[in-house]
Amino acid sequence: MNFYRWSCCRCFCRGPQGPQGPQGEPGEEGPAGPQGDTGPIGPQGPVGPQGPEGPQGPQGPQGPAGEVGPLLQPFVNANIMGTQTIANRDAVTFPPESLYPAQYYNSGIDYDGTNTFTITTAGLYSLTCVLSLDTDAPDNTFYIQVNNVSVAGAANWGTTGEIVLTRVNYYAAGTTVRIINGSGHPVTLRNATANGSSTGHLSLFRFADDGVASRIGLPEDSEH
Repeated sequence: MNFYRWSCCRCFCRGPQGPQGPQGEPGEEGPAGPQGDTGPIGPQGPVGPQGPEGPQGPQGPQGPAGEVGPLLQPFVNANIMGTQTIANRDAVTFPPESLYPAQYYNSGIDYDGTNTFTITTAGLYSLTCVLSLDTDAPDNTFYIQVNNVSVAGAANWGTTGEIVLTRVNYYAAGTTVRIINGSGHPVTLRNATANGSSTGHLSLFRFADDGVASRIGLPEDSEH
């Protein structure tokens, strides 16, 4: 009886736990879990470099026209005083520039101080010259001389009185203008007793540009 009890106790009592065995092979990966909530926004990054310059924009509309300033055209105004005798084919003498502005006044036209005017700006010009003749032989004739060519003559068939020369034409820069005695004999100019500056008067001025001359087909002066 006692032997039986001792034998049972020896057969069924648990001994101490043995050491852990080696780790087994990992199992297969399980399926992905559901996506988590979006995290908070991170801080702003630094400013990037400046991009290249864009193309030029279209031209803007034209602005309003500016104010027109004063326009001064070239001109000569000359008054002849006293008595003057002009030989045949010689030129009428006009006041020297030292008598500006009482007898001589100009702008933009060259003058040699004696009898020759030189155009410096091409264009259409108007010329008028009035000469008062002393008692002289009949058939007095004067011409406008352009570049040493006589044009636009005017005659006085009496022994006294006035001769009026007038001309409108296109003159190129460098053109020379004189008033010439073409009577075939000397002619004396004289002022009236009541008017000391009535011996003669010349007015020469530009009133239009080259474009007007070309539109109307007006040529330069030629020999007449």
